[in-house]
Amino acid sequence: MKIYCACGRIVDLDKREMNIKKSLKKELECPACRNARISRDIDILNEHFDGPASAEESLIC
Repeated sequence: MKIYCACGRIVDLDKREMNIKKSLKKELECPACRNARISRDIDILNEHFDGPASAEESLIC
């Protein structure tokens, strides 16, 4: 199944997986956008549970 992602990419994804996401009313997205979204979600959760990162910690990573 080909989808047009919000970032402008046209990608070919598994039809069964996309039908499941559509039935759950989730937005269809390319792998790059999905990975970026998951990364942001993880950062938000880490900040919530561990507190905001200090400037020194940011330089180490």
